[in-house]
Amino acid sequence: MNTPLRIAAALVAALAAAPASAQVGLSGSHGRFSFGGGIGFGAGDVSFVTVSPYVAYRVTDEIDVGVGLTYRYRTDNRFGRDLTTQDIGSNLFTRYRLPGPFFVQAEMEYMNYEVYRADLSKDRRGVTSLLAGGGISQPIGSNASAHFVVLYNFSYSGYGQPAPYSSPWVLRAGVGVHF
Repeated sequence: MNTPLRIAAALVAALAAAPASAQVGLSGSHGRFSFGGGIGFGAGDVSFVTVSPYVAYRVTDEIDVGVGLTYRYRTDNRFGRDLTTQDIGSNLFTRYRLPGPFFVQAEMEYMNYEVYRADLSKDRRGVTSLLAGGGISQPIGSNASAHFVVLYNFSYSGYGQPAPYSSPWVLRAGVGVHF
């Protein structure tokens, strides 16, 4: 098994054993529509906060289609001064529920992101990505669920550098609360 698959398998196992993450999702539903989102964060030399709301429509008992937005604010202090960037994106997704807690997901995403040039001026770039993968969703009590998604970015090799992602693998985890 190659290294990215080993890492993904280890993360799935770790999250299945103890679901906890830096992304929290809140969701609710009314009839065939559902809404919610996620909040992600990371701290270190490069710190970020991400907010990702979405709305989806349940086409059948197994299939949801939806749209989402993403806003990410980053600070980078690796170069002796704080550099900040803001990224804005949107996506269209389809999720198909498999038997048990598993699902597969495909998504088309557009990300408009900022990068710093060598002279420390900012440049804004936009990329469209096709992502697909799968995940697991486990109930936690009667009104919540923990989820973990592994997506592969099939467009990753076409990005110029710097890219909006550091790897073609996109990992998402969180807790959904239904109301």
